[in-house]
Amino acid sequence: MAMIYLSSKLAIEFLGLSKLRDNFPHFVNRKTDELSLIVKYLDPENKKCQGVFIDGAPGIGKTILATEAANKLRRDNRHVLVAYIDCKDIKSFESFAETVIEQICRSSSVNDPAAEIKKRLEASKDYFYILFLGNFEYIIEDNHNQQNQPSTAAASSRDCGERVVRFIGEIAGRPTNSKFLVTSRERVFFPTLAMKTIHLNPFDEDESFKLLQNVRFADKISVEQLKELCKISSGIPLVLHTLFSSQEDLIGPLEYFEKAPLKERTHFLQEMKTVPKEHKIQVCLDLCFQRLTPQVQLTLLSLCLYRGLFTQDKAAKIFCSPDLSEHNLRANVLKLERCNLLHLQKFKDTSKYTFHTVIREYFKDKANEERYREEIQHARGLLIDYLISFLKENFKVFLGKNSVKSAIEEFSAEKENVMQLVEWIDKGEMDEERIKKCIDVFNVAGEMLAKIMAKYNYKNVYDSLAKKCKEMEDQRRLAECRTSLGIKEIFNCICATGLCHKAVERARPHLEEAHRIQTHLQVNKGNSRAQCLAKLGRCLVRRSDTEGGKAMIEEAIRIREAAVQTPYDHEEEGGENVCYVMLGATYNDKAVAHSFENHHREAVNIRKNQVMPIYRERLEDHPFTATILNNMSNNHRDLGEYETAEEYAKQALRIRLELLADHRATTKSLFDLGMALKANKKFREARYFLEQCKAMLEKVVNDNALEEKTEEELRDVNRLLEMEQ
Repeated sequence: MAMIYLSSKLAIEFLGLSKLRDNFPHFVNRKTDELSLIVKYLDPENKKCQGVFIDGAPGIGKTILATEAANKLRRDNRHVLVAYIDCKDIKSFESFAETVIEQICRSSSVNDPAAEIKKRLEASKDYFYILFLGNFEYIIEDNHNQQNQPSTAAASSRDCGERVVRFIGEIAGRPTNSKFLVTSRERVFFPTLAMKTIHLNPFDEDESFKLLQNVRFADKISVEQLKELCKISSGIPLVLHTLFSSQEDLIGPLEYFEKAPLKERTHFLQEMKTVPKEHKIQVCLDLCFQRLTPQVQLTLLSLCLYRGLFTQDKAAKIFCSPDLSEHNLRANVLKLERCNLLHLQKFKDTSKYTFHTVIREYFKDKANEERYREEIQHARGLLIDYLISFLKENFKVFLGKNSVKSAIEEFSAEKENVMQLVEWIDKGEMDEERIKKCIDVFNVAGEMLAKIMAKYNYKNVYDSLAKKCKEMEDQRRLAECRTSLGIKEIFNCICATGLCHKAVERARPHLEEAHRIQTHLQVNKGNSRAQCLAKLGRCLVRRSDTEGGKAMIEEAIRIREAAVQTPYDHEEEGGENVCYVMLGATYNDKAVAHSFENHHREAVNIRKNQVMPIYRERLEDHPFTATILNNMSNNHRDLGEYETAEEYAKQALRIRLELLADHRATTKSLFDLGMALKANKKFREARYFLEQCKAMLEKVVNDNALEEKTEEELRDVNRLLEMEQ
């Protein structure tokens, strides 16, 4: 039934999760045919090779070749899935693991991404995974550069490199359907892997000519000029392509400089020929940059602030200003593409752009020069304003009607840039007014981020924001950050009761500190205050302070009711829809408190009359809706109303399979449905769902108690089936 429906969709969906780029349009396979070798080594049927390591100088074509091979493997084998990790953006082992997990499962909100990856790869029977680690030298360089630095950040960098290498070895030592594809400027030894190493050499004249053919320049250059150009570029494809593309007249740099004064021509040829090969790219890029107009130069430097892929429209939306119209900015993007300073990627009917790593890093350094400081600071401000607005609107979509999947996809595409906000705050690259706006929007969107971010990275973000609040002596915002940290601990618990004692112990210190500050400041309105009261109230009821906890929840409901009835407060709280959904969520906190006391009829009535009408109208199919349905199923089961319990459990499972797929919350729905069917004496159906739960538990990290309970219930169901025969 639902499980079969799910499996038929997963392959297509996982392709959409991959960050692998499309083929580069001007790819040239060398005469030595490394492409065929890589495909052969990474073929799932080739059991002797666990991966391929590609090394070579910057700009030599490592990423282009590896991307071509990965796409070919994916096209030729529908069960091959590729997870692409750009190591230049990896700051910690946890961010590395989260980048992988969000490409191999639908929901990356897991406690331990590294453990989850190992479990999923080991349990995978239907798919073969290629973990493509690009620019691996950044992890190794960080490791080397920090060896003698004692700071916490340095220790974290050292730890990251060592842990990533060790993690790769651990996966290689397990019986998994996976291989590795690694590109790096430096050679790296993986002692536990049977890796094939491929070293890329510069292009020869034939290969250079083929590249110029692919970019439609071959008919504009003579054989003699081609030979001279190969010497100048040292056969480095990036230099050859960029140098040639940068010439507006398309005649080529040689002919251009033949027309130039002798002194200038000699200087250029001499510099390009004699500069060491490792500096050839920098000289080339500097030449190209000088030939751009000042306006295009600033567009280029501004775009380097943005991470990931972007369209012309997005670039125009973010960086347009009174001095640079959207029309001119779009034209500048096209100019940079023609100069090979921006890389074009085609996605069906959409054209997206990004930077080659070498190009981005060079111009990021140039943007730090004093002469560009004011303009870059202005551009960064525009990007910050855009990201604040994006996060606010994305949260509204997340709590919209049947729009949660699109919200998660949009956030995933923008995540690297959203996380830059925290980096800029930490580095002092943001003014105080924007810092406050950033902290505010992170706390407004806390419920969404708690659901879609892995625990470690979520905690890092809010710990960092809380630290900044302390530095600014901003107690109100500090309390809101502490509330957000407490919310994550509450959301992370999927116990049948609604909150386990361990989660209470983790959440309570954050919530108590927030409550103490908010009480002192006499805060009596707003989302954060209501959340703090409701979630701390849950904790108190769970720890037997029933009256105190319930009073807090009632106060939270009063705040929510007031927000719903006060239209001018809607925007501050995230919009009208968000206010209503949060009211429903707070009523559910009241229902949870009743469940703690075994008042299941009261809990059911609250969820049926106060929560579900709001969720049905304003969310429909949503993880939050599934949680309420699952809770109602458990309430009805505890009341002995097994048919109703079964029906609610089925509804919850359908939503979680559709939105979360293999996820620990889905295992809970499978288990609860199995238990409802068992209580209803439908033992064969109960066995089916308990077996599905057991199978999914092999893929996801969960508490051992659920695994043991599932095994125990399966044994009991099998015993009951035998008794029926």
